[in-house]
Amino acid sequence: MEMSLNNVSSIWSHWLLLFLTQVTLTTNSAPRSETSLSLNTTLLFNSGAYNLRNCSCYSPIRECDEVLANSLCRCHTVLRSALPPAGLREPGRLAVWVKELWVLEELLNRSMVGHLLLSFCGMKPIDSQYLVLLGLRTLRIHSAAPEAPYPSQEMIISPASGVAVELEALYFDLSSSFHVTFLDVAVLNGLSVLKAYSVVGPPAQTLSQQFPHLAVPFSLPSPATPDNPTDPSEQTAVLQQNLLFTFVY
Repeated sequence: MEMSLNNVSSIWSHWLLLFLTQVTLTTNSAPRSETSLSLNTTLLFNSGAYNLRNCSCYSPIRECDEVLANSLCRCHTVLRSALPPAGLREPGRLAVWVKELWVLEELLNRSMVGHLLLSFCGMKPIDSQYLVLLGLRTLRIHSAAPEAPYPSQEMIISPASGVAVELEALYFDLSSSFHVTFLDVAVLNGLSVLKAYSVVGPPAQTLSQQFPHLAVPFSLPSPATPDNPTDPSEQTAVLQQNLLFTFVY
């Protein structure tokens, strides 16, 4: 089936591409032993093949120091089988210490997190694979790998101020846009400087209508259940917002 140029133009008129969007990036040059969690942080890390430790930390904790976390934080064990299938919902600061890839796949993928600290505490490098995060505003990456040239980096996911002004002139309200971040987990190896670009698109419902075979990384509204306590009206509001896709690599 042929598609006319008018149809193509109509589809892409809903999109404004922001290639290589500027981000606020800070490379932390402090020694690894001095890097630590912020206060009032929820910390998750795997302690064994089938469970996680869920901790509330109110004191600075060195990243990847599980003994110190268990001593100074309030922690309890969460079975791997009890992880929410729809992902986490964490409005505050969330820190995740990663040794194995399943923690990212089963715990974080499609989670709604505003401020995320990801620390790689393993020995074997992580292969390239994309993780979908919803509502992400700030991202901090730490790698405990001894030869990582960029052990600690921080990124604020937002277009440059000049671009933001241009978008507002075109009636794109970035303050109310819904953020969808695709994160290449290979950045946890600390081998390169974080880079990102963003794409501003139409609301999710419009996107699904125009591209019916495109897998949107979140589901349409459904009735609330014990396994999915999300309010359908909240999901509807999200699906009506313009989307800000950011690719971090």
